[in-house]
Amino acid sequence: MMMVDMPDGLVADVPRGVPVGTGMVAAENSNRGGDAGVRGARAHDGDDIPRDVPVATIRVADVVALFRENDLVTYGDARREFFIQLNLNPFRPRSRAFHEHVEDAFAQWFAFDYHLDVSGLTPFAVAAAYERLDRGDLGERGYRDLCEMSSSNVASWFWVRGACAGAGVVTVEDLAHGGVLDVRDRAAARRFDGACGGTIIGRVAEVRGVWRMPWVTLYEAHTPDDDAFRAHVAASLRAWEPGYVDYARLLFGRDRRLKVDWEEVADAGSTRLRG
Repeated sequence: MMMVDMPDGLVADVPRGVPVGTGMVAAENSNRGGDAGVRGARAHDGDDIPRDVPVATIRVADVVALFRENDLVTYGDARREFFIQLNLNPFRPRSRAFHEHVEDAFAQWFAFDYHLDVSGLTPFAVAAAYERLDRGDLGERGYRDLCEMSSSNVASWFWVRGACAGAGVVTVEDLAHGGVLDVRDRAAARRFDGACGGTIIGRVAEVRGVWRMPWVTLYEAHTPDDDAFRAHVAASLRAWEPGYVDYARLLFGRDRRLKVDWEEVADAGSTRLRG
């Protein structure tokens, strides 16, 4: 075993057999699929980087693959825990798109919300340390991007307050925790351009002083968009304090709090599978 410095002063034991410098680091939008994320994209050093320069990140699917290939016990324990909490109906046939979306939900939950020890160390933080060990093209600024992403990410039910495709910004209210955020995401800004109301359930992180949404969202809808619905959801969430897997169970599994038929909603076009 060797010791690796982790974000926030944590230290991780890294098995010597784990490959490092595997090209997991990618451009900001790479977790959505397609050609937007180029593996091994160089992250610049220095603090004078323009805020619109894509930040370094790691695909959540690559974090899962790292542990599946090198720590099967941790991967297996996490997968069992996630699907027990998700509580899917085992007798209902599902589409391929549904299964792909659930797999991405597992990858996000595993990367950011599954704790490897009592200090709260996450698989994403460990993967960031692996990348730092011998990748000369990552740089300290790139590693700081990963650390900020690891420490600041939050999953919630966001209410769309406004969106501007030209500026590439969506203004959202965090209904579970309170507060209003300006999130830089050009794709989401195009989808919600001009909207005042609507739902995004997903994960955001603050990197280089800018809130960003580089991961696939769990759910998006333009309606309901009235303030009474917003107030009702906000009150319910603050009394409940759900986590990411709780939102996934609301949408995909069996939960008494909200009855949403994911595939019927998706077929109706009120939500989008990104990536």
